[in-house]
Amino acid sequence: MKTLTITAPLLCCSFALSLATAGDVQHPAKYADNEAFARISSPSLYLNPHIAHIDEINLDVYGDYKAFTEAFGLQLLPDINPDPHVVEINLEAREDYVDMIPGVPSKVYTYNGTVPGPLIHGTVGDTLIVHFTNNLPEPTTIHWHGLRLPADMDGSSVAQNPIQPGESFTYKFELKEASLFWYHPHVRSSEQVEKGLAGALLVSGKKKSVNDFIRKTKQKILVLDDVLLDKHGRVEEFFAGTPTEVLLKKINGRSGNTLLVNGRELPTLRVKSGVPVRWRMVNIANARFMRVVVPGHELTRIGGDGGLLETPIHDGDDVFLVPGQRADIMFVPKGKPGSELIVYWKDTARGRHSIDIMDDGVVVMGDDEMDGNYPDIPLMRLVFEKSHKPARELKLPEHLRTIEPIDTAGAAETTLNFGHSMPMADGTIKFLINGKTFNEVTSDDAPDAQVGETQIWNLVNMTGGDHPFHLHGFFFQVLETIYKDEDGNVLEIVPAPQLENVDMVNLPARIGPPGATSMTKIAIDFSPAEGLTGADIEAHGGMAVIENADLDMGKRGRSGGWQFHCHILEHADTGMMSFVEVFQ
Repeated sequence: MKTLTITAPLLCCSFALSLATAGDVQHPAKYADNEAFARISSPSLYLNPHIAHIDEINLDVYGDYKAFTEAFGLQLLPDINPDPHVVEINLEAREDYVDMIPGVPSKVYTYNGTVPGPLIHGTVGDTLIVHFTNNLPEPTTIHWHGLRLPADMDGSSVAQNPIQPGESFTYKFELKEASLFWYHPHVRSSEQVEKGLAGALLVSGKKKSVNDFIRKTKQKILVLDDVLLDKHGRVEEFFAGTPTEVLLKKINGRSGNTLLVNGRELPTLRVKSGVPVRWRMVNIANARFMRVVVPGHELTRIGGDGGLLETPIHDGDDVFLVPGQRADIMFVPKGKPGSELIVYWKDTARGRHSIDIMDDGVVVMGDDEMDGNYPDIPLMRLVFEKSHKPARELKLPEHLRTIEPIDTAGAAETTLNFGHSMPMADGTIKFLINGKTFNEVTSDDAPDAQVGETQIWNLVNMTGGDHPFHLHGFFFQVLETIYKDEDGNVLEIVPAPQLENVDMVNLPARIGPPGATSMTKIAIDFSPAEGLTGADIEAHGGMAVIENADLDMGKRGRSGGWQFHCHILEHADTGMMSFVEVFQ
């Protein structure tokens, strides 16, 4: 049994992360230099704050050194299956106490006792088996955000009956595409995710499918989040406060007052000057749009939701992620050894609103004058170390991979209108798609598609705020965005960005008064991923199929459809969600 001895006191952290100790990993640790391991990895090693020191760490828990350093403080789950092409894990949702600020424990929801949940790591072609147990005091599911998988493994409320407290369910599917994905519940998501239920899932490409320079560059997984804490340092009760405060949380989404990277406030990441790095980033926040700035550095985006781009994009010193979105970036750290640099969050205008409730009960919505101008917030500290190798530049190929454009010739078009009701003085508001909340949508209302069909969806934002759109189970390609005034006159046409397969797109706010719109056109190919069949992705009649199903937990059943929604989770849970039925 390989062990590592550490005698230095443990570092404190905003979130106390416990080491994974359940089960034996079948593949041994590959990194034998204990001294170097301790020197490099100790900044990322955060344990229970009640333990003052640690004498031995079982490296086999982590699989190998590379996986450990990629995780950057995230828990890594033991793979309990010896088959090299199967990743099999045990995952439990449970209440636990975690320090949101040092020394102030807060009761939260966790996967295997950590916030965020453990990093799951597999390779394209692997079968992922997750034995999931719900030990929360309420029902839950797991949605595998961005993955193309069988419909009844998707974990949404039209794919699966909620898993009740004390019950278990086994998710099993093949990993089809290389990218960074994530997992989270699809039951009362705004509350369960905010309380801690979210984690990253990294699917690596096979060696020959990735450029050698990219593949060999050291990478870190960065899970970006925020949390709203009360004056006692605990997660604030949901929709607490005056009607005005409640309405603001519903209309603008619940923005936290503490920013986190991998569950920690302002963590330190050590980088070597002149040595390229790769960051795989996911924004799991309920509502916060993340513009991450690395001052004085040129960031190159090489991938996103659906994996690598066709060609690299040079984005300046920042990268932008709406809630739910992922980015794959590379850059060369340039700093004097021993110096520090603060990576910070920068605000983005997204159509935040102000609320005034008059004495007669009339609610007046206005524009938040600070929208786009809120102060910068420190997110992470970079410490530059000396490299014993010459400084290098990014040696990226001009062509990363080929992405075939979706053929839209003769494609049927569907229009979906995103809006909301007028807010009420009691704090209520409805968010709508085609005039209905999710609970009001029936199979007659939901769009449908044939397996293998291509469609164009016109996503019309009728509101003064942005809405990050997410489609389950399928990638799509953005075609263009058209802005119109209240009389239907075209104000501006923004052409398609670089060709990319995505599952997220931001629907920008209208330009002008009510009646004006923005319309983002996307192309969707409703074909199954390679290796899946039409039966795997077929829908069977909407929500009623799931609600009326008589299934033993842990056994596969029939899905009622594929959800799509705004990924400001308060908007989704307040109605801005629907589903598409895919038939053979």
